[in-house]
Amino acid sequence: MSYELIQVETRGAVGVIRKNRPEKLNAWSREMAAEEQQAMTDFNNDAQIAAIVFAGNGRAYCAGLDLQQQQADVSSGNASRRAGQADEHDETYTDFCVQSKPIIGAIHGYAVGVGVTTILPFDFRIAGESAQFGFRFVKMGLLPEAASTTLLPRLVGVGRALDWCLTGRFVGAQEAYEAGLVREVVPDEELLDRAVALGEELAENPDSIMRRVKSLFSQNQLEANIGLVQQREGKALEWAMQTPEHAEAIAAFLEKRPARFR
Repeated sequence: MSYELIQVETRGAVGVIRKNRPEKLNAWSREMAAEEQQAMTDFNNDAQIAAIVFAGNGRAYCAGLDLQQQQADVSSGNASRRAGQADEHDETYTDFCVQSKPIIGAIHGYAVGVGVTTILPFDFRIAGESAQFGFRFVKMGLLPEAASTTLLPRLVGVGRALDWCLTGRFVGAQEAYEAGLVREVVPDEELLDRAVALGEELAENPDSIMRRVKSLFSQNQLEANIGLVQQREGKALEWAMQTPEHAEAIAAFLEKRPARFR
């Protein structure tokens, strides 16, 4: 499938999706988001793909909302109508990421507003040395979205999350690493290769099991009922023990060879 606002490629067992509006610092638009979701769906349906990497072309990962589009929406009243359409029972972008194969964000330059909130549901975030994260909603008279008011505190703690969102200041790559927002910081020129290498490492593991691990974490991370947590884990473990992947892992161990899951 051909795309206008993103570039898609395959590197080994890793699918790479790159935002491709460099002239606008990859400013977010509904059309770009739709293309990204379609590319994610295609990679999730491809048995040869183990992980998905998100990156951006040009000088930034994503500088936030396309303000020209937003100005038109505000003038016409469409912006507020769309914001009010969300329903608590709707499948969300976060749900979509939870159900996906592992997702790795390769972040360089600016990741601002929706450009940073949409990386929070990713499983891994790697920063280039140039990365600048900005939860700058207050500066635009807006509020954090995309479940960031629950996802960000889980990653960095309530104190840091409030600091970043109330001041709207930029957070550099090293501070983001020390806070736990990103897994590691690497030189920009090594960023995409490092993300792909992590994806290839994940390719050694079975897709179905990794997805179930993600599902358990999503269900259980805020569950106060420990008994319910164990019930969910027990059912998942019972299922896993009956999978071909488990049988292959046992056979590989006994035959002293690498397991072949893909």
